[in-house]
Amino acid sequence: MNKIIITFLISALIGKSNVCIAQIDTVTFNLQATHLFPSFPVKSSYTSLFDKRPGMNYLYSANMESGLGIYDISVPNAITPVLNFTIGNFNNLDVSTIEQIGNSLFVGIGDFQVNSNTSSGLAVLDITNPTKPSVKDIWNSPAFHHGISHLIIEGNYAYLSTMSDGIIILDISDENNIIFKSSLQLDLNYPAPSANAHNARGLKYKNDTLYVCFDRGGLRVVDVTNKIKPVEVYKYINSTLNSQAAAAYNDIAIKGNYAFVSVDYCGLEVIDISSVPFTSVQWINPWGCTNSNWSGADLHTNELALANNDSILFVTGGQSELFAYDVTNPNTIKKLGEFVNLNDTLATHGLDVLNNKVSLSFIHTPFHIPPFTPFFADPGGLKLLEFNISTLNNSLFELDNNEESILIFPNPNSGNNINIKSNSAITKIMITNSIGELLYSANKIHKTEHTLTLESQETGMFFINIITTKGQTTKKIIIN
Repeated sequence: MNKIIITFLISALIGKSNVCIAQIDTVTFNLQATHLFPSFPVKSSYTSLFDKRPGMNYLYSANMESGLGIYDISVPNAITPVLNFTIGNFNNLDVSTIEQIGNSLFVGIGDFQVNSNTSSGLAVLDITNPTKPSVKDIWNSPAFHHGISHLIIEGNYAYLSTMSDGIIILDISDENNIIFKSSLQLDLNYPAPSANAHNARGLKYKNDTLYVCFDRGGLRVVDVTNKIKPVEVYKYINSTLNSQAAAAYNDIAIKGNYAFVSVDYCGLEVIDISSVPFTSVQWINPWGCTNSNWSGADLHTNELALANNDSILFVTGGQSELFAYDVTNPNTIKKLGEFVNLNDTLATHGLDVLNNKVSLSFIHTPFHIPPFTPFFADPGGLKLLEFNISTLNNSLFELDNNEESILIFPNPNSGNNINIKSNSAITKIMITNSIGELLYSANKIHKTEHTLTLESQETGMFFINIITTKGQTTKKIIIN
């Protein structure tokens, strides 16, 4: 599987007097390099991280019981091991997740896949020279023995998700002296109690608010204004998804007022988080999850990453490896491409994106024991992909399957007197910017023509969602 191209085409249709010019959006993946671990002893890469410093061509990998892997990726088409920084450097705790700030690497320690940890916590490494890392400080506590799933760094604080133990907040203002600030056990009974399935996983921080994926417990919102006393303020779960299958919220990415959440074998959910209650915008469920097909499903979405100015969302898919979605307009996202081979025994868990490169982390699960384990995956390892984007802009005229045409003119426009014409009655119009913020809305129009003005808007590309009596479409308009 050296190259996979997936193309999505809005077919050209010819009506009585109008023509729709097809739009083609593609993401092309090229496999650059592969480094697979031996099948024995068991070794996995749970997540990987590009060194973000200019000229530092290194890749870091959280290899659990095998410690921290450091790899040289300066030579094209090669992932070359440089150093295996063993768990002996981390108080004999497994390396589960990593984040980088400048010359410091923050390392989550404690295996979140087991309940037999003696402790869990955080280490800070000096990676000024990646071939000779040194430990600045380690904090861990036996009060938290469920491992560290994810961590994020915001300012002087580290936020750690520790599965059923909830979240931990640490003061890292002095990286040589990590200080515990607080922890918070999240509600284990919403929407209903579960057997060890309420687990804090993916995290995102925005405006003193922490958004926490809590596995079967949905999406949680925690006010962390007071680092000593965080408060859980809101809980969300998609009731339709949860009634159809065992909803499992794994990881989260945020763009403006929208959250993209991986929901394991149920795919991907887009959630409007602009106000409470949250609303589900879109649920992409490609494999038709039910309460009985988690074990053995070809799809298990885990880590997410936004790229290309937050216009593309990359999602790892377990045995389905990698998907790419166009999230330019979060209200109407669509799949652009995939890197998938269901005929091998490889399964992804983590990823990272830098410029036009993606790193994929592969886990090793030596046994598939239905219904207790999701799949068999062997071996673990790493892959580097290069991706390329090809886009053809929308025509002004577009026909849907009902041979409807819609015209927007003039385009580009100064923002004044934007004219919209349709051959069927327009019922609603919404305009959003590139991060999904609503700029204009008009309801109950019930006419085939409408003129509007955008006042005091910056220049750039905007999206017009037009709903008619025959359906809806989203178009791009340039304001200059």
